Amino acid sequence: MCRNRNGANNTELLQRISCMEKIITHYAGNVALDTESLKAMSLAIDNKTFDASQFQRQAPIMDSPCSDYLGADDENYTVQPLDNNTTHYSGEFSHWNFSMRIKQWIEQCVPERHDAPGPLSFKEYYRAEELQSANNTAASLSALPPRYVAEFLVQAFYKHAETNYFYVERGWLTEQIELIYQNPGALSRREVGTLCMIWIIFAIGTQYAYLDSVTGRDAHGKSDDSSPFSEDTIGVMFYQQACKLVPDVITVASLESVQAILLMGIYTLPLDASGLSYIYLNLAVKLAIQNGMHRKWPAEGLDPYVRETRNRVWWTAYTTEKRVGIYHGRPLSIQSKDVDADMPVDRPDIMPSNATNVAHMLATLRLNQALGKIAHEISVLRTSQKHGMNEGLQRVIDMKEELRRWWDSLPETAYHDEVNPQNPISRADTHLKLEYCLLRMYAGRPFILPREVVRGNGSTSSSPADSNNPRPNTPHKSNPRSILVADCVEAALTIIDTCHLLQSTIGLARASYTEFSSCRAALLVIITQCLQRKTDRLRDALRTGMAMIKEMSAGGESARSEASLIEVFERAITRLDATVDSSGRETDYSRFKKWELLWKNDAPIQDFRPEESPENSMPLQQNPNNFWRGSTGTAARPGMPAMHAPSPFVGMDTNFPSVPQVMDEFSTLFGYGFGPSPENMGGTANGGMWMGP
Repeated sequence: MCRNRNGANNTELLQRISCMEKIITHYAGNVALDTESLKAMSLAIDNKTFDASQFQRQAPIMDSPCSDYLGADDENYTVQPLDNNTTHYSGEFSHWNFSMRIKQWIEQCVPERHDAPGPLSFKEYYRAEELQSANNTAASLSALPPRYVAEFLVQAFYKHAETNYFYVERGWLTEQIELIYQNPGALSRREVGTLCMIWIIFAIGTQYAYLDSVTGRDAHGKSDDSSPFSEDTIGVMFYQQACKLVPDVITVASLESVQAILLMGIYTLPLDASGLSYIYLNLAVKLAIQNGMHRKWPAEGLDPYVRETRNRVWWTAYTTEKRVGIYHGRPLSIQSKDVDADMPVDRPDIMPSNATNVAHMLATLRLNQALGKIAHEISVLRTSQKHGMNEGLQRVIDMKEELRRWWDSLPETAYHDEVNPQNPISRADTHLKLEYCLLRMYAGRPFILPREVVRGNGSTSSSPADSNNPRPNTPHKSNPRSILVADCVEAALTIIDTCHLLQSTIGLARASYTEFSSCRAALLVIITQCLQRKTDRLRDALRTGMAMIKEMSAGGESARSEASLIEVFERAITRLDATVDSSGRETDYSRFKKWELLWKNDAPIQDFRPEESPENSMPLQQNPNNFWRGSTGTAARPGMPAMHAPSPFVGMDTNFPSVPQVMDEFSTLFGYGFGPSPENMGGTANGGMWMGP
C-alpha cells in the first residue's frame, strides 16, 4: 500500500512538473529548464531584473534551400525625394518594393553590352496632380489682406500660439510672404500648401490678437468684455479661404501640405477638438506618413534644413494627434513601434530665426510619451482580473514616480508663485507645467468616483487637498488608488493656481487648448471633491476656476457649452453647501445669504422673518436694482460711474430643499448618463465639445 501511494504521488508530481514546464515555455519562450537555469530565473525574478530573452535558447541555424533566397529580414523601406519638398515612401513589404526588386533582378540578369539600352525606364507617377484645380491659387492670392495686417497676425501667431511645438520656421515663412505680396505670379500650383499655410496662420493669429490689445485688458490681465470677439469673423473668413485649397493641398501631399493641414487642426482645436480638429490632425499624420516623415531618413543627400524641418513637423503632428486622441477617447492612428524618426535637435546654424525653444519641445515630447504609456497601462486595467488590479495600479504609480523624478531634474524655469522682473512669466513654461499636471490628473481620474453614491452633505474631514505640504518622495504608505487620487487632486489645484498666475500676468489665451482643457479638467476633478468634503481650499479653487473658464469660453460656442455644463455642476454643489447642517440649525452666515438672495430677487423684505431674527428690518427700496444705479430721474454722484447690480457668481434658488431632493434634481438635471439636455445644447453636438463624447 505504501509503495502504491508513493507511486501515485510520483506520477502526480511528474504530471505537475510537465504542466509547469509547458506553462513556463508558453510565457517565457524557449528557455532552458535545467536546475541551474531555473535557479537563475528565480533569482532574477526576486531581484526584479528578469528578462526572458536572456534565458531563451537560440534555435540552431540549419542549412536549407531557403538560405539561397531573400528573407523577411532583407526587406527595407525607401524614401525617394521628388520635387518641391515632396517624397515618396515605399514601406516594407509593399507592392512598390516588390516591383522594384523585380526591376533590380532583371537589370542584373541583362548581360553587359555596349549597345544595350540604359536602365529600365518607366513612367513614374506619384501624385494625382491632374486632379488639381486650375484657378484656385490665383483666386486665393487676390483675397489676401493688406501687408501690415499680415505682419501683425504672423507676429501674434509666433508670440502666443506656437509655444512648445514647431509648425513652420519663421525665416522661411517671412520669405514666402514677401514673395506672394511682391511677386504673386511666381507661386506655382505645386506650392498650394504654402498658400494654404499662410491663410491658416492668419486665422490663428486672429484668435490671439486680443492679447496684444492695450484697451482690451484690465490692469490684472483679464479681458474686459465677455462678449464674442469681433475678430473671430475675420478668422473664419481666413479659415474658409484655406479650406478652398484643401483638396489641392492633399493632392500635392508635400511637406508644406503636412504643415498646412496640421495648422488647420490647431485652429479648430478650441472649436471642435474631438471632431473636426482630430480629423485634421489625423489627416496631417497620414500625409506625413505618405512622405515617410515617421521614419529615419535612410541615406544622405537630403538638405539638413529640410531634414530637421521634417523631424520637427512630424513630432509635432504625431504628438498633438496622440494627445488629443487620448484625452478624447480616440484610437491611435499609428503605433509608437512604427515610428523611428530622429528627435528634434537644436540647429542654430540652419534655423537662426526660429524662436522655438528646442529644450521645451523635447520636454513636451517626453511628457506625451509618458502619457501614451500611462494611457496604455490604464486601458490594460479595464480587462485585468481583480487580483491583478493592485499590481496594475502600482505600475501606473511607478511610471508617475519615474516621471516625477525626471520633472524634478529639469532646470529652474520661470513658473513661480511670485512675479518679478528677473523671472518674467513665460507661456511656454506654464504650458509645460500644465501638461505635466494634466497627465497626473489623467492617471488618477479613472479611480476618483465612488462606486455607490451616498446621499448627504460632503464631509468636513481632511482630504488630500487640505494639505499644503509638498508630496512625499515615496508615497507608498497607502493603497495605490488613494495615492493616484491624492496626486490627481493636488495636480488639479496646481493647475488652477498656474492658470490664475497666467491670468494675472500675461493673460489667459482663450484659443489655447492647453490652457482651456487643463482648467476645465481641473474643475471637474475639484467638483468631485466638493461632492465629498468641504474645504476652503476646494471652494476657493472652484470659484477661481469658474471665473477663468467663463473668461476663456467667450470665444466660441463649444467652449461656452463646456463652461455651461461645469457651471451647472457648480450650481448644484452650491445648493448642497447651502442646506442646513445635520442638527437642523442654520448658521448666521446661511441666514444672511438667504436674506441677500431674497433682496436681490425683489422679494418683500417682510417675507423673511426667521424666529431668531430681529423684529425690525432695515428699510430698503422695493426695487434694489435702483439702489445701485440711482433712482429714476436722479443723476448719479458727480465723478462716480453708475453702478450695476452684480449678478450672483452662481445661480441659486430662494428655496433650500433637503439634501436628497437636491441630489435627485442634480441627477435628473441631465437625464440618465449625465448627458447635456437638448434644450441647452444650442445646436452644438456632443462631438463639438472639448470633453469629447
